Amino acid sequence: MTSRATELRIALAAFGLLAVLFVAFPQIDLWASGLFYRGDGQWLFGREDLILAIPYRGLPRLGQGLLVVLLILLVLGLFKRFNGLRAKRVLFGFLLAGAVAGPILLVDNVLKEHSGRTRPVNTTVFGGPLQFTPAFIPADQCQQNCSFVSGHVATAAFIMAFGWLGAPAARRRWLIASIVFAAYMAFVRMSPGGHFLSDCIFGWFATYFGLWATEWLFRRLGWLPPVSE
Repeated sequence: MTSRATELRIALAAFGLLAVLFVAFPQIDLWASGLFYRGDGQWLFGREDLILAIPYRGLPRLGQGLLVVLLILLVLGLFKRFNGLRAKRVLFGFLLAGAVAGPILLVDNVLKEHSGRTRPVNTTVFGGPLQFTPAFIPADQCQQNCSFVSGHVATAAFIMAFGWLGAPAARRRWLIASIVFAAYMAFVRMSPGGHFLSDCIFGWFATYFGLWATEWLFRRLGWLPPVSE
């Protein structure tokens, strides 16, 4: 078994165990959000506080900019005069497709639009008018741009893509970096009551599995060589 296959099995097992844990014990989410709640509708930070406003507003712009850059590089790589870019056009295509598959399609257009889960700040537990619902349980407390899962965390997690096709050591470094960056964005989103802990954890997994699906498709189409580990 290759190290990549082992990694995937570990990730699938971790995903399954965590999913069961949060469904069976939804109070974990309430406990984690409660660490940031100060009572009377007040949270550790407000979303517009400078310490949160910069990453909150900046990360989506950074992600959008990355998409534009990757698209430009991919288009330029189609022309023979740009030989250096031409040699990397599959990499650019993979990164672009992975960003679309995970953070955009799976997270923004599927999960966030259909989960129906409202954000912590809106629940009766934390002074809001709506009902708390566990992760993975269909709900009707939100119509669009819902809490499950965190788009910011999914976007932060995407940095793992830059080492995805690299050597095992490089891949592990980028995976660890993605966990660290995602944890930071989880703090940014949880501290003002914007997301539950499970929203953040499974936001990371959404990007991770989105990249696996993208890689599978690229190898299936022959755009990437077979894994040689």
